[in-house]
Amino acid sequence: MRILVQRVREASVSVEGRVVAAIGAGLLALVGFGREDGPYFHQSPAFAGMARKLLDLRIFPGQGDAAHKFHCSLQDFGGQALLAPQFTLYADCRKGRRPSFSEAGDPVWAAGMFERFVSLVDGACHGGVSSGIFGAEMEVRLCNWGPVTIWLDSARLFP
Repeated sequence: MRILVQRVREASVSVEGRVVAAIGAGLLALVGFGREDGPYFHQSPAFAGMARKLLDLRIFPGQGDAAHKFHCSLQDFGGQALLAPQFTLYADCRKGRRPSFSEAGDPVWAAGMFERFVSLVDGACHGGVSSGIFGAEMEVRLCNWGPVTIWLDSARLFP
């Protein structure tokens, strides 16, 4: 599982010209599942671990002396999360000019995995969670704050 996390001032996802999800200050997380995760990945400790890591990352400013530091998590800050499915996080660009996506998870099980992940994060997030639509052609708009962009890979975090 891979997540590209961006701290944002605001973000939204539109499908066919209609906004389906929007947040204020918080995290935009592009979420992808790999073939190596498999259809039972949600039962692994890494699945819950990635949700905890996402919510506990201390990448928001604190108060007073900590106002210019990475001091607070999303939970501490009181921000929102927007999760968008993104199989292209598994792009392999080693050969030729067209990326291969053979390492991306099978959409048959990855769609359910994404929904499970959204539910898990939503159940633990105090500020609320919105999500994009698996398999849809989405337009993602964001105002990256910082900019702060962080890469999370379950294979490296939970070997």
